[in-house]
Amino acid sequence: MIDVSKQETDEDASSLVEEDLVLNEDEKLIVARSFSNLDWKNVYEQNLVFDNCTITDSDFSGANLDGLRLENCRIYNCDFSGSSLNNCIFEESTFYDKNSQKGCDFQTADLRHSEFQHCNISMSRFCRSELFDIAINECQAQGSNFALADFVRVVSRTVLISSAKLTRSNFKYADFEGVYLEKCDLSDSIFVATVLSRANFEGANLTNTVFSPSKYDGLSLFKADFRNAEISGVDIRLLDFSGVEIFEWQMVALMEGIGFVVYPDQ
Repeated sequence: MIDVSKQETDEDASSLVEEDLVLNEDEKLIVARSFSNLDWKNVYEQNLVFDNCTITDSDFSGANLDGLRLENCRIYNCDFSGSSLNNCIFEESTFYDKNSQKGCDFQTADLRHSEFQHCNISMSRFCRSELFDIAINECQAQGSNFALADFVRVVSRTVLISSAKLTRSNFKYADFEGVYLEKCDLSDSIFVATVLSRANFEGANLTNTVFSPSKYDGLSLFKADFRNAEISGVDIRLLDFSGVEIFEWQMVALMEGIGFVVYPDQ
């Protein structure tokens, strides 16, 4: 069982539960209210701000919610699949329901240039979503699925630019299969029991990380920066470590991981 209870809020912001949310023409700020079973599929509502709200069991799939801002909110069992969430900011909010142990669904959503700050997105699904220039900072993201998510902008036929800041976050048990995170900032994060099969971390900033993936077949680490990272459970014979940056003290753990017995210099 995955313990992802950190940053949880147990009490709802309000006892009021509404079956629908009807906004006035100029209404953009919703404060301290609770909603359940909202049907916002394919709606167009931009630049909304929810402050200290609770939303449960609601459908936002295919909606255009660009510029959405959530502050200190609880979002449980909600479907954002295929939605447009460009330039959104999510702060001090949780998308993980500890009772059902489920996150929210962001599959194929467009989250370009959006931010998760101090949030709990554990067990959420971001499969095949568009995540170019996303920031996930100081978040709980245990068990989240980013498989085949797109962190890339295509400049030309031969030029790809990837951009993401996945910093100071817990990605234990997360799935990053097939992602392209070349030269991205992944520093100070936890990648324990993480799936990294066929992922591209070339030139990525992995300083101060805890790096112990469960699957890493086809992982590319060329010129990645691992200085001061805790690396374990990785057989360096199976990966190309060309140009990888580490400190001298880290070499001992890597050598012992492939069977060497390393003694201190006399």
